[in-house]
Amino acid sequence: MQPIPKHRPPRGPSPGGASRRALALAVSGLLGVGMALGSASVRGEPREDTARRHYAIAAGPLLSVLPQFAAAAGVGLSFAPALVAGRGSAGVRGSYDVDGGFAELLAGTGLEAVRDPAGGYVLRSQPRSGSGPATLAAVTVKDSVLSAYLADVPSSVATRTVLSPRHTPFTLNQAGEALMRERGDTTLYDSLEYFAGVTTASGNGDIGQGMSRNVNVRGFSTSGANQLLVNGQRSYSTAGEFRSADNLEQVEVLRGPAGLYYGAAEPGGIINYRYKQPRAERAHVLRLETDDKGSAGGMVDLTGPLDEQGVLLYRLVGSRKRHQDDQDHIWSEPRSGFAAFTLKPDDSFSTTLTYEWLKVEAVPEQENNMRVTNPASPYYGQYYPVPRDFFWGSRNDRAVRETETVLWEASWSRSEAFRLQASANYQGYEQWWQNTRVSNAGNGPDADGNVARYVSGRQNRGHSYALALDLSGIARLGNWRHDWLLGLSHGRTEGRSSGRKVASQSRPGQPYEVGPINIFDPVYRDYPYQYRIWDDPLGPTSARSDRNAYLQSLVHLPDGRSRFLLAAGWAEYRSEPAGAARQTVRKWSPRLALMHDFSDSLTAYLSYGESFSPQADLSLLDMAGRYLTTPEEAAQYELGFKQDLFDGKAMLTAALFQIEKRKVAMAAQAEGECDDGAAAAPGTPGGTDGSGDCRYTLSGLQRSRGAELSLSGEITHWWSAQLAYSYTWAEYVETDDVWARGRSLANMPVHSLALWNKFLLHQDAALGDLSLGLGLRAWSKVHNAWRDPASHMRATRSDWNPGYGLVDLGLYWDKRLAGRQAFRLALNISNLLDKTYYDRSRFAAGNTVVWGNGRRATLSAQLSF
Repeated sequence: MQPIPKHRPPRGPSPGGASRRALALAVSGLLGVGMALGSASVRGEPREDTARRHYAIAAGPLLSVLPQFAAAAGVGLSFAPALVAGRGSAGVRGSYDVDGGFAELLAGTGLEAVRDPAGGYVLRSQPRSGSGPATLAAVTVKDSVLSAYLADVPSSVATRTVLSPRHTPFTLNQAGEALMRERGDTTLYDSLEYFAGVTTASGNGDIGQGMSRNVNVRGFSTSGANQLLVNGQRSYSTAGEFRSADNLEQVEVLRGPAGLYYGAAEPGGIINYRYKQPRAERAHVLRLETDDKGSAGGMVDLTGPLDEQGVLLYRLVGSRKRHQDDQDHIWSEPRSGFAAFTLKPDDSFSTTLTYEWLKVEAVPEQENNMRVTNPASPYYGQYYPVPRDFFWGSRNDRAVRETETVLWEASWSRSEAFRLQASANYQGYEQWWQNTRVSNAGNGPDADGNVARYVSGRQNRGHSYALALDLSGIARLGNWRHDWLLGLSHGRTEGRSSGRKVASQSRPGQPYEVGPINIFDPVYRDYPYQYRIWDDPLGPTSARSDRNAYLQSLVHLPDGRSRFLLAAGWAEYRSEPAGAARQTVRKWSPRLALMHDFSDSLTAYLSYGESFSPQADLSLLDMAGRYLTTPEEAAQYELGFKQDLFDGKAMLTAALFQIEKRKVAMAAQAEGECDDGAAAAPGTPGGTDGSGDCRYTLSGLQRSRGAELSLSGEITHWWSAQLAYSYTWAEYVETDDVWARGRSLANMPVHSLALWNKFLLHQDAALGDLSLGLGLRAWSKVHNAWRDPASHMRATRSDWNPGYGLVDLGLYWDKRLAGRQAFRLALNISNLLDKTYYDRSRFAAGNTVVWGNGRRATLSAQLSF
């Protein structure tokens, strides 16, 4: 970041100052008294000692008992769900070492848990007498091949209860840290786009597309507040904000409405980031990477116990990187510090306190080129004659965001009959940007090649908090089983921002303006009036608050194969915009699901859910000149099945869905009649400034229909794969705008395909293992938000961005060193074929262009010990 000018006015407390010290003191104090409350990971890595611990694991199905024991022992465990289907355990009580505890837990089941060569545990059938040494199947612990591809531990995001992935009656996609590293995902945007049907697109915000993008699932945006969870908790960050992946162990996408648990949100889906958890075994990771564009960075990850008994565990992660963009003078530099501590005095109680500091400094990445629309220009109808990597800004243009997050979780249970889970989080943020952009780009350059520019700047500050409490349990009556859940949550976010443009050349002689840039001989300088951004005072506070209560019942029928889920949630959303009227919305959101196991490996389900969200723009007026405050409402129907394959080492899922979003605000006039200066709709009052106001109705109905297919896991011992295909048709079904009716939603590809394979090419105990990764991400064509009204709706529009596919390649050498030490050298090449493509919302048929990333080769080295 450029040095702040000396005459910058004093600033109040920020996340980087007093609040950071206060949070640090809070963390230290909580740990000091042993009250660092939070939930421990149910997975870990095995201890190397043979210490005995006391266990009190109640009898129950192996599918739920095994994760409880693994979490209590602090070990990593992998097993095929089909292997334990229909089997139960008498539990384990008393003092055992890990091997003895597993033996007691699995007594009479015909199964055994044995150490995997990587150091964890794997479940298998007991070998028959006289059969000789058994060969372990290629099922490994977390951070290994299979668990990177196939989620083998239940997630609470979809139902907030412990259900295996196959028994979850909704579509839930997961990608672990190992898989994201293996693919060479540069950002979390790359990770999300490896889920079929999930797309990202740049907006037009001054903070830049590298810092904020629109993320869409099943045709609807997830970039609004409350669409992002962290460890399953409400977070007022948006899914479209840049975030460091170094502190995460998994990314999850729950498709469909989630209003039951999380309140006001868009219906397409919700994204969850899972922080890294402390582990019971000491482990250290050092990682360095660089690429052919000049990027470089490193990460250190440390975990283990803080005492001999393993009651207090820790996890520390630090990273710093500098990413050089394809475009000249564009770069980003994320830095983060992460600390998590788990207190687990016995197997009935665990608590974790997590702290994350993240600062991202970048040069705003904006349009690469613009179309000249001035008929008097010699470049009329063309883009500016500049190279692809041309930079339009000032040297000291910046986008800076700093956030601090404190997250607390606690879990207590004496038996399966009752479990209490509590959580709380706090997040403070501060951001500012300065962006130099082209002014009136359609005019084109003057005779000497000069192009006018303007500077936009803004600063924001804010904070948020969220609290949640879940009570749950399992009640049994004969062969009937009832999983019940009662939950409460509350959250609030507040923020302030400045909001004026610093300087524009559209007003000759205006002070603090920035000079033009010459497209034939560009000279780059600092913008000398950066301090004007901080001179601009913050405006009044805008706020939002949410309250939720939900009740859920999951009943298992006596046949052991059928289940039904019935749930209802009440939510209150309150918006307090600066300088505008408050809005309060209260809604009920039901949820239903039927599930049936046709075999020990095949489950089919039918589910229904509802959600609501506030109107995207709360300043819109209806035909009578009143503000539109009625929320949008949505419902989803989903039919699917999930099949375990290859002895449970892989899973196939398929789903059909339909989402309908009603009461969407749509312009009452045809497109083109709502521009600035347009007259009001006939028969309605005009604007107070004489220019007239565009009026809206709640006639909008948007519908998304589609099918999704995915296969993930281990195909053979030498081939692991993840494949996902999505067909999504999202359209305007009802609207008063006749030109939009029947048209598909902008920037939404109908077809998308994501494929990643890893092949073991050679395995040698002395020389190490050599593997090859090969991936493909492909999307069909999309159109933007504009169209030619004179052309046919579907067939002859000229505003289409062609479909494209990107091939990614990875080459890996893994070598086991002395003891537990391991070394990995990886070469990842993204966009291997150097495909030329455009951002799906800024492409050649429009007036601005954002180029997609070209080929990039990244070399990384990782040492684990």
